[in-house]
Amino acid sequence: MPAQYDVIVVGAGIMGVASAYYLKKNSPRKRILVVDRYSSPGQGNTGRSNATFRNTFSSPDNQILSNSTIDFFTHIQEELKVDIGLQKIGYLWLMDETQLSQSEPFLRGMEEKGVKTIRYGKQDLVNLLPTMVNDFGSNEEAELMELPPVDGGIFGPKCGRLDPDKLVRFYADEFVRAGGMFAFDTEARLLTVGPSKHHSARRGQSAWQDFQIEGVSLAGVADGVARAETVVLAGGAWENELAEPIGMLGHVKAKKRQIFSLQAKGEKLERLLHTRGFNSLGLLPLVVLPKAGVHFKPVSEEGVFWVACEDEINRPFINLPEHDLESYRPERDYFEKSVYPVLVSYFPDFRDCQVKAMWAGLYSYNAFDYLPFVFRESNLIVVGGDSGSGMMKGDSLGRIVDSVYRGEDEALLYGEIPYRTSKLGFERRDVEKEEWVI
Repeated sequence: MPAQYDVIVVGAGIMGVASAYYLKKNSPRKRILVVDRYSSPGQGNTGRSNATFRNTFSSPDNQILSNSTIDFFTHIQEELKVDIGLQKIGYLWLMDETQLSQSEPFLRGMEEKGVKTIRYGKQDLVNLLPTMVNDFGSNEEAELMELPPVDGGIFGPKCGRLDPDKLVRFYADEFVRAGGMFAFDTEARLLTVGPSKHHSARRGQSAWQDFQIEGVSLAGVADGVARAETVVLAGGAWENELAEPIGMLGHVKAKKRQIFSLQAKGEKLERLLHTRGFNSLGLLPLVVLPKAGVHFKPVSEEGVFWVACEDEINRPFINLPEHDLESYRPERDYFEKSVYPVLVSYFPDFRDCQVKAMWAGLYSYNAFDYLPFVFRESNLIVVGGDSGSGMMKGDSLGRIVDSVYRGEDEALLYGEIPYRTSKLGFERRDVEKEEWVI
């Protein structure tokens, strides 16, 4: 492996491979290397994600980034005929009257921007989901958990799920086909820093000098350093590990997230899995319950449901995560005591259902405002802070990284949508905070 490149991309998750793909596509003569500690692309938190996408956001920036990305994913599967496991099953938020009322201004704002949603009344949901409990009456357990009733629902038809491994393989294969290079099983240990101009009369470094990234210290490289004119840091939850030692803020905080796979065994659960009326696939949408962030989705090809919960309180932030994701173990006790009681209260069909598999991964939060960022510092470009939505904005972010690399003020997202590159930086950041968090 030669030690000099035009660009080195650190990280082969969705944002790393999407960035590498567009960098190579638009600068075909550049020598571009992607390094990752895993043995193939997308094996970190991308591969452990819930692998869902939505365009239902209150922030216009989130709407643009996700809409364009979803449209490109649809293009991959429907027009390029590359199977990425995309299923537009939709998202269904179940809510009580208070939640519905609070959501209404955000829904109107989405509709003004062309983001379609469908409102379901209580009777609509009773007809579509006859086994769902929508009113608990004097149920003591439900009262103890303070479970709200289901008075209606909001449905996002342009939402759904895909296969993260197939998706990153598409970008990786196209990148390699164009002449890009990967170095897997290769640890990026340190960003090496040096003066942008070398003065023969002086040795060492002085505070008055301008600095730049000279390369990346890698495990397995002969002289220890792979040099590059530009480095793209797409390390996800591990960005602080490389940014902080050189005195930069990585702007990310990680949190553990867990997914539990339940077998759709028996007539009731099979019927629930194949609920009709929400989409053309004849499948249940991803369902978000009114309490505790519990949600579940059908994975029809495996005959299972994936169940998760985005718990915030008492789930600590992690500044420097462990390298081995297996050290973040899923907690069966957490499922049984926190997730399962809420799940079966609303959908009794899951009662006595056994966990078939479970795993944990890390969300990489932008600790500034929970929207993604792309910024440049000298010859270092940093992309991240997806806050659990890297999959649904990854294509747009990859295009923006490429535009920043080429010094363009505007990126052209899929669908011929212009987007100002400085909006996602920190120097002239201009994004609207996400408010519709359900």
